[in-house]
Amino acid sequence: MKKAALVSTCICILLVAILFAPRIGARVLFSTVSPRQRYKVEVSQYRPFPFDERAVFLNVYRDGRTRTVHKLLYTGDFLDGDFRDLYLNPRFRSEDIYELGEVMNDGSTGRPGNLRIVNATQKEVSYLLIETGWYKLVVLDFKAGATADLSLQYSGGLSCQAQFANSGQRLASAVSIVDTSDSKESRQLSIIVRGGNVAIESPQPGLRPSHCCASDRPDPEHEWLY
Repeated sequence: MKKAALVSTCICILLVAILFAPRIGARVLFSTVSPRQRYKVEVSQYRPFPFDERAVFLNVYRDGRTRTVHKLLYTGDFLDGDFRDLYLNPRFRSEDIYELGEVMNDGSTGRPGNLRIVNATQKEVSYLLIETGWYKLVVLDFKAGATADLSLQYSGGLSCQAQFANSGQRLASAVSIVDTSDSKESRQLSIIVRGGNVAIESPQPGLRPSHCCASDRPDPEHEWLY
C-alpha cells in the first residue's frame, strides 16, 4: 500500500510540474515600433516544457510602460508551419493599429470589406484582436466612445477578442461569412463593444455565429493552459 501511495504521489507531482512548468526557450520573433515611436510591440515564442508545442504571445508597451502582457496569438507543434512564415510582414498600419500576415498565405486574396469598429462603452479597451484567414489586426488603447473605419479583406469568417483596460475581463465573438458567388459588392462589417459583449454585425445577409475564435489557438477560456 505504501509503495502504491508513493507511486501515486510521484505521478501527481510530475503532472503538476508539467502543467505549471515554466516556459523555456523564449525568444522574440518580431519587435516593431510605431511611426511616432509611442508604441513598441513584441511578438515572442515560447516552448512549454517538455512538449514540442509552440505558443506565440503579444506584448505591447506604450511610452515605455507595459500595456498588454502575454496575449496568446498562436499555438502549434512540429507539424505546423513556423509563425514567421505564416504571418509575414509585421507592421504598424497606423500609430495604434498593428497587423501581421495577409488574408491568404497562398498568394490569393480575400473578399473586400469595410470595417467599422465602435467602442460603445464608457471604458477604454486595451486591445481588440481581429482575425480572418491568415491575418491578424490589433487595435490598441481604443478609447471610450471611439469609432474607427478601416478597409479589410476577409476570408471565410471574422473573429474578435477584446479586453478592457485595467481588467481581466475578455470579450469574444466570431462569425462565418457566406457570400453569394456572384456578389461583387464590398461587404459592410461592424465590430461593436457594448456592455459586456462584443458583436460582429453586417447589414448584408450571410453572417452565421461561429466558434470563437481563431483556428490556430484555443478559445479565451482555455488560454490559461499556455
